[in-house]
Amino acid sequence: MEHTKKCPSCGGTMLFNPGFNDLVCQSCGHREVIPELVSNIPVEEMDFLKAQHTASHDWGMEAKVVTCRQCGAQTIQNKLQLSGLCPFCGSTTVEAGDPAQDIMAPNGVIPFKITENRALFIFKDWIKDRFLAPELLARDAQLNKFYGIYVPLFTFDVLTINRFTGHYNENNRTLFKSGRFQHQVDDFPVVASKQLASDKLLLNVIKDYRTSEAKPYTPDALAGFPCEHYSIGLAEAWNGIGSEMDFYLKNQANKQVESKYLMGIQMATEYYNLQYKYLIVPVWINSFFYDNKLYTIVINGQTGKIDGQWPKSFGTFAKKSAQFILGLYGIK
Repeated sequence: MEHTKKCPSCGGTMLFNPGFNDLVCQSCGHREVIPELVSNIPVEEMDFLKAQHTASHDWGMEAKVVTCRQCGAQTIQNKLQLSGLCPFCGSTTVEAGDPAQDIMAPNGVIPFKITENRALFIFKDWIKDRFLAPELLARDAQLNKFYGIYVPLFTFDVLTINRFTGHYNENNRTLFKSGRFQHQVDDFPVVASKQLASDKLLLNVIKDYRTSEAKPYTPDALAGFPCEHYSIGLAEAWNGIGSEMDFYLKNQANKQVESKYLMGIQMATEYYNLQYKYLIVPVWINSFFYDNKLYTIVINGQTGKIDGQWPKSFGTFAKKSAQFILGLYGIK
């Protein structure tokens, strides 16, 4: 959802200024600090079992859900906005659906820290270091404009009571170990975007946030940036967390055994006091054409972490491998 705010000095449009936690007038340069983004007020943890009764549905403006006919992505936009552009595929074939009053609003936001120019630099530095990429890719890639968007992220806090068994090898013997431990899980992230969660590479970027730096939600952080509507609901996000949470807790179990590495860990876990935060987090999305094929990359708008798709050239691989081998023997 793109939020618009008028400048008190000249009436121009004020947009969020990445990295500075303020709004800047695009006409006269007037600046206003966004109080929520410079406050020390933590984002409130919400009770999972009471979510449907306590969650806010107030986006700070009248909102609507807009669906892209080409790729199916859904974004939240200002109800007064007449047209839109899909941030995922660039299509203008979008259509408005029902008003968004019944859609749960975020209670926290991680604002953009990375600017568009910085995102471009990160991309160029990243793409030239792809070992299998064509040598002239950085020069010849037909790069589209970077598009900034907030995407939905749920984080979960839960107290776990864990019982585990496992084995380790010592002096050519297999020894078994069992135990019990308590662990408080803090801000375990689940991406609520099916558009991005379908690609494991992109998912790694979206989970690389310092969630402790989240600020209370304010629509001013969205001034100039759209926001994706969550396509994975709160209950679905928690119910689908199983394998990742299991992996995380098995690592915690290993920490209970000093100087040993447990294998074949089996666990039984009980969960208590489940809480959540619904955050919107910043992403720069880009796509580029190379040899008439489309590739997509994403950049974490807070940390700058990047990943995505790129063309592979085995001719380049063979050339670089030969150069490496010749270099070992001092042959130029």
